[in-house]
Amino acid sequence: MVVLASHLKISVEFLPWQGASLLVYQLIIYHWVHKFLGPVISSRVASALSILIVSTYPFMTYLSGAKLSFALYSAAMMRSVVAITASTGISLLQNHAVRQDQRGTANGISTTAMSFFKAIAPIGAGYLFSWAQKHQDSTFFPGDQMVFLVLNLVQLLGLMFTFEPFLVLPTVGEECS
Repeated sequence: MVVLASHLKISVEFLPWQGASLLVYQLIIYHWVHKFLGPVISSRVASALSILIVSTYPFMTYLSGAKLSFALYSAAMMRSVVAITASTGISLLQNHAVRQDQRGTANGISTTAMSFFKAIAPIGAGYLFSWAQKHQDSTFFPGDQMVFLVLNLVQLLGLMFTFEPFLVLPTVGEECS
């Protein structure tokens, strides 16, 4: 119990620094990433890196103490940076995919879909975590690893949507303003 309490204290102390550094990233550094890579490539790179980062989580169970804390904080920080990069790039793509007079409708549909999935996600996650706890001793894919596999498959699906035929960018002549 003492270990958990000290770990939670370290976590709470880390949160303000994580928030401040993510704010600096989004306000200052993302501009350069967007300028250098553009929204499509930055979203693709961020999605691919996210898959790699989430794939490391099951192997962190072999660590303990300071190594575990450092690995968790580093992975969480990198995951937050790539999440900001991907979501900001996708928002920019969405706003440039439709004409100015249709952006309100497009953003409304996007927000509605996002809210719907935020409403059903806890049900799916609860079912997945419950299934994972019942299958901890599986030989092929233990339950905890199945959770991370599903997370990576969802991220892979998002990455696939940044390629044709799902994402079709307007040509120079028909660009939306």
